[in-house]
Amino acid sequence: MSYESLEKVVKENTIPLDVAEKYLTIFLGQNDWNKALMRLWDFSGGKFSDIEERKNFVKKSISCSILLNYTEKTNIPQPAEKLLLWCSSWTQFNERNWFEIFQDLVRKDIQIIENRNKAIILGVIDPIDITPITRQAFNWLYNSAKDSGSLDDIYAEQLKSKLANLVKAYGGAVVCNMYVNHKKHVDSVFNWRSGYFFEREIHNVYSIDNILKIKNTELQKANQMYVKKIQVK
Repeated sequence: MSYESLEKVVKENTIPLDVAEKYLTIFLGQNDWNKALMRLWDFSGGKFSDIEERKNFVKKSISCSILLNYTEKTNIPQPAEKLLLWCSSWTQFNERNWFEIFQDLVRKDIQIIENRNKAIILGVIDPIDITPITRQAFNWLYNSAKDSGSLDDIYAEQLKSKLANLVKAYGGAVVCNMYVNHKKHVDSVFNWRSGYFFEREIHNVYSIDNILKIKNTELQKANQMYVKKIQVK
């Protein structure tokens, strides 16, 4: 999923396929979302002859599927792809403008990406197990994911890499401070299938100025041999 695709959500009022697949995976888990989205499109053709009405229905169905469990703690049917076809028959489907809510979520994610890049440009400690604070940060994240049951055999290594990248981006101090001083935000993480929801909680607690200040202090104290400068496009 590219930054440009995210911008299309808010600037062009559309949901590119890569954005839909990524968010469905983040919120509902791994699935053949491409196939499910094709089924949704075919299904919408039987409901609407007007192409714009059809597109709006699909956008609303995707947005509702992504956000329904997140906002209302509604149980997800199994397999989760059924939600794409079923949610339009649920009462909640017409109670909110789901696409506008999704756009607001994406706007915040775009800002988070920009803030994350600012933190990365300061430098990263690599490898993360070389200093006690980055090692502790990763261990806490890893154990949270493990305790949640998210570390299944198939995607465990992928998740470990995502958590390690989270520590590199924000530094060990920011992550550890979340566990020590803002535990309620850690406990409110929606799921641990990626670092996505923990990262959002970081930005619910800290301004970007605070993040940069905390990380910069950590980097200055670290052995500069292990501080790497990275250019972010």
